[in-house]
Amino acid sequence: MRVVYLADAPYVHTERWVRHFAARGWDAHVISFRPAKIEGATVHYIDGLERAGKARYLVHARRVRRLVRALQPDLLHALHLTSYGFLAGLSGYQPSIVSVWGTDVLEAPSLTPFHRWITRHALARAGAVTATGLRLAEATLAHTPAGKPVAVVPYGVDLAQFAPAPREGRARVTAGAVARLSAEKGLDDLLRAVALLRERGDDLDVALAGDGPSRAALERLAAGLGIGDRVRFLGDTAHQDVPAALQALDIFAMPSTWEGFGVAALEAAAMQLPVVASDIHGIPDVVLHGRTGLLVPPRDPAALAAAIGRLAGDPALRRRMGEEGRAYVEREYRWQDNAALMERLYAEMTGNAAAAAPAASR
Repeated sequence: MRVVYLADAPYVHTERWVRHFAARGWDAHVISFRPAKIEGATVHYIDGLERAGKARYLVHARRVRRLVRALQPDLLHALHLTSYGFLAGLSGYQPSIVSVWGTDVLEAPSLTPFHRWITRHALARAGAVTATGLRLAEATLAHTPAGKPVAVVPYGVDLAQFAPAPREGRARVTAGAVARLSAEKGLDDLLRAVALLRERGDDLDVALAGDGPSRAALERLAAGLGIGDRVRFLGDTAHQDVPAALQALDIFAMPSTWEGFGVAALEAAAMQLPVVASDIHGIPDVVLHGRTGLLVPPRDPAALAAAIGRLAGDPALRRRMGEEGRAYVEREYRWQDNAALMERLYAEMTGNAAAAAPAASR
């Protein structure tokens, strides 16, 4: 069986899905506007004309349609609605799946009438639609033709890879994040919250793993707030190195202003970290307030400081929330179980019972 993915090849979650199905025996191909190598798959790179914005999908639609038809896949799967999902709709190929991942439906439809048309076009022409969380699925249904369901298929956590070790005996508490350093992640609010805590006598360390367009501004902000000596910028972090970065933390912070799902919070929970996060979009699907972490209003450094300070001063609470977080991920977001959901959808779309395998044993 052959599957063609319309997707951003370098994106870690693209790679996870593609490698999974390639390992399951699918002949996997990826059509991408950015080049990358994915083990077990063939990547077809198309110059994306980045400056052309969404218009590049129209520009390349005919070329992509020809390539898809030449490959003759048993299934076409587009990852991300308003980019590759739109391209899948323009291709006219069936059977097809479009997976919604976050801002592609939470933000894009409200940007311009063109974005709203792209959203509805892609959803109307998809053979099936998936979303990574319940709240994201509900938001997607608002733009989906009546009667077409949206299946919830998270991208979960490989618990063998994300395996925590004890954290007792540390002299100082470290709060931090593993994230792209960009405005929507709200990490400036994290720095302001830590500065407020320092004013009150709670002196925390901060570690930020990741890189992005906001790094220089965040470095200047840390210095301006007088906490530059307590903030470490660890730079770009490969996904295989994320567990080690999380092991070095005591509290995980996700003060995002946009977050369609929040897989980083699940990875932190799998590492038995309590999570302090914004009560927004898909985050309440992955952070259980008062149980696996604390939810606070977005763009509220004072509330963020209060939540982090509460956890910083209570090791027993951190331990309890961390343990419950790990159990929650084991119960609801184990990667093998989530992948089995997608396998069953593949089998349904292709009529191939062999494409659906039972979830791997625990």
